Amino acid sequence: MRKIVFILTLAFALAAQAQDAQVANIRKLYAEVKENMDYRKAAEIPPNETVVTSNYMAPGAGPTKDVTHYFYDCDYDEEIGTYIYTPYFITRKYNVGAIDFYEEFLFDKGSLVFYFCKTESTETRYYWGPNGFLHKTLKGDPNMDEVFASRLAGDLKAAFDRLMNREY
Repeated sequence: MRKIVFILTLAFALAAQAQDAQVANIRKLYAEVKENMDYRKAAEIPPNETVVTSNYMAPGAGPTKDVTHYFYDCDYDEEIGTYIYTPYFITRKYNVGAIDFYEEFLFDKGSLVFYFCKTESTETRYYWGPNGFLHKTLKGDPNMDEVFASRLAGDLKAAFDRLMNREY
């Protein structure tokens, strides 16, 4: 029985270590992306950036402004003979009534790896690895769970594809 407990304890410790390493790699990628964006701005190199701004009246919430920034790379796809734009970072700032929200979505090779949401009183961070959801860090109550955050990232990415990767 002690061997089983020891083996399980060891397995959980190794899994936690691997998870911590993946989260550290995601944080490193995030820092590199932000550094690259800051460098491009300081060097006055135009970013590959698309901004979508919506102003509308939301029932029960009043005037709403939603600004989504897509930052992306461009690669030529020889198979289909055209350029493909792939978002690597999306920011979104919007309000629901008097509450302001700020969100970030970080992608690695087209896959969501990090989600961040901040309001005046809350912060939510979710991390994903190659095998799915990894870790969460919360300050206050989360505004959405990791499943909805992942689905929202997919919706924003699909909207980007409709804007930038249309095939006629």
